Amino acid sequence: MFALTSPDDDNSPSLDLVRVAVVTLVTTPTTHEVIAELRRGAMHVEVHTADVLQQAPELPVYVVSVDPAIARALSDKFVAWTQTSELHPGLIGLIDQGTTPDCEGLLAVGFDDAVATPISPRELAGRVRAVHRRVHRKGLANGRLRFGDLTLDLHGRALWVDGKIVGLTSIELAVLRELMKARGRPLSRTELLDAAWGEGELEVSERAVDNVILRLRRKLPRPDVIETVRSVGFRLTTTR
Repeated sequence: MFALTSPDDDNSPSLDLVRVAVVTLVTTPTTHEVIAELRRGAMHVEVHTADVLQQAPELPVYVVSVDPAIARALSDKFVAWTQTSELHPGLIGLIDQGTTPDCEGLLAVGFDDAVATPISPRELAGRVRAVHRRVHRKGLANGRLRFGDLTLDLHGRALWVDGKIVGLTSIELAVLRELMKARGRPLSRTELLDAAWGEGELEVSERAVDNVILRLRRKLPRPDVIETVRSVGFRLTTTR
């Protein structure tokens, strides 16, 4: 284990410190700029290679620097790896010279966020903070939300439905949390973006919401519990 220390004072632990790992499957000038920017932002930054997959996740957020070919080959492994720990860390894909379809591919398999270079290191730092907040976000009362047959454990990041436990990524939990809080009221894609991503200045498309909804439906024993409301967005339903 490592000590929670700031970059400027190794003897000053902070429970609020943003802790992130940059996994360098591909190292580019942007990668070095990103690491420097995160450290300037008073984050605890570790740098790893693909060997990180050989041990359980220990940090709340992992930025995985890849090229499009590696992203397609290893994205599933990284998503599965996050489920091996109760922490369930957030994943951000940093795709070297990637395209919009490359980013959508990572979002579709379970990454919390995905961006292509070139990107402003400051913008990526903002995205890291947004994912870090979702991982550490505290729930209401005892940390559980209930709606119909759904029970959501906000601390354990798990969903109980029909006697089964469904593991969730941080962004899946954030979207489902907002739908459950709405108590069956339809939420637009824009509302879900604002509530779940929480960073109005970041450029996240509404397609990201559709990708998360698709993943949630694949995980749920009854996919139709999430209903599409034409020209509006999505809502939860208690009907079978």
